[in-house]
Amino acid sequence: MKELLPTVEKVSKERAIDAYKKFVEQGIKSPDALDLDDPEVIEANNLFEKWRAGLEDSARSNFEATKFYLDAGFDDPDYMLYVLSWLYSDANDLGKDANDLELTQLRNDMANEMRKIHGLLREPKA
Repeated sequence: MKELLPTVEKVSKERAIDAYKKFVEQGIKSPDALDLDDPEVIEANNLFEKWRAGLEDSARSNFEATKFYLDAGFDDPDYMLYVLSWLYSDANDLGKDANDLELTQLRNDMANEMRKIHGLLREPKA
């Protein structure tokens, strides 16, 4: 008898991000400020975990996961600095190989994300 493996629901990044945008719209600035007992937060976290489970184990996937909550709109300066520190660390761990086009593109994408975060941190808050 053939044993069936449970299928894991694939979740797009956009769907997972949309689940968090409502909290940003409510004025929550950091994912650390979310109420983990709130059913909507639990659902959003489940969608994030399903999205993350569908990623391959790669530096690109790690980059996408690292900036996930910023992509959802969380903009607490302390949280952005935390993400920035992870991006710097990850970029340093990548190494350099001009012949590896994927690695070069990832390093460029990381640098662009770091510049974007620095720009957001410099913007005056209303």
